Amino acid sequence: MKWPAKRFYIEWSLLLPYLILCIAGILLVYSASSYQLMLNELSIGSKGWKQLSSFAVSLVCLFAVYQIKLSIFRSKGFLFLLMSLTFFLLLFTLSKGVRAGGAVRWINLGFMIFQPSELVPLTLLLYFSRITSNRPAEESFSFDYYKKALVLCLLFIILVSLQPNLAAGAMIFLLVLTMLLASGLSPYFTLVPIVGFVGVREGLSRLLLSGSVDWLPDKFSYLITRFKVMENPFIDPTGIGHQSASAYYAIYNGGLFGRGLGNSIQKKGFLPASDTDYIFATAIEELGLFGGLFLLLLVFFMVIRLYQLSIRSKNLYHSQLFLGCGTILLLQVAVNVSSLLGYIPLTGVTFPFLSYGGSSLLILSIVLGIALNARATELREQSLAIGGGIGHGKRKK
Repeated sequence: MKWPAKRFYIEWSLLLPYLILCIAGILLVYSASSYQLMLNELSIGSKGWKQLSSFAVSLVCLFAVYQIKLSIFRSKGFLFLLMSLTFFLLLFTLSKGVRAGGAVRWINLGFMIFQPSELVPLTLLLYFSRITSNRPAEESFSFDYYKKALVLCLLFIILVSLQPNLAAGAMIFLLVLTMLLASGLSPYFTLVPIVGFVGVREGLSRLLLSGSVDWLPDKFSYLITRFKVMENPFIDPTGIGHQSASAYYAIYNGGLFGRGLGNSIQKKGFLPASDTDYIFATAIEELGLFGGLFLLLLVFFMVIRLYQLSIRSKNLYHSQLFLGCGTILLLQVAVNVSSLLGYIPLTGVTFPFLSYGGSSLLILSIVLGIALNARATELREQSLAIGGGIGHGKRKK
């Protein structure tokens, strides 16, 4: 019996929004970066071409991951190698990483600048999907069972936070908490992130803005500025509040329908990181509120579809994969937009599939490839169970 190739089982409700977002990202990166590149007497399309190249490589990796047997990602040997590689890259970043903006988060690989902290969610997604699905169904949830996994998770959070990258550390914690909740952890633990967010936001805000902060290590002194700007984005529009104020101006300039692709004003030396962290502000300025909401809804559509697949899946491992993939996308877009609007302190988290950066696009493409792989595996198993198929997939005599 010959069953149809995996290409017949592609989940287009996930792949099509991904392709639209990536193409929009290439155009927006080209637009947002062209002016500054021209001022520096560089090719105005250099970043656009790099983003296109990153998309091509990421798309190849997505389909490569899609074709690999899902059992390989679940194997102990693969997970051990992946965990070891992630741990090594994080240590190497702290000692030999590239410094930018007061943080050491990147490694120069020659052909690309890679951010190892973006690999951590993918690593923990695969690891926790395996251990949560391997727990015997008759056993109740026990922290003893997850003791080793939680220690490893805490170690990764510490290494990421020391870069410093507290936002990424918090996102890793929320990802793991979500997967544990789905595996049987008491729903009362959902209060942890809610109380934690409110407590940290209000407590740190008062602590950092009320008096002397000599006790704060220099590595984390940037938090004072971030919380000041969060409390009042226009506290110093030409100084420490420059980023937030410029982002608000960009959103205001866009109106409902935008100024048109390539016609952003704020990208011309006013809005920093207009092609990375603040690309969504550039998108709204050029495409308008409706265009920005369309891009945002594409991401949320992918998240909702992944959660729907997670709920409907009869395979616990696949269900956890869908849940983890959706949570990674949700956390990234939520943190990016929330920091843009001033609900949380400014972070270096990019907008999924839109922002300039090879490592972010690559890792998120692999995450999506894993979800597509799990979905195709389920559909093939269903076809096998009912003895059907597509075309030549029918039983031959």
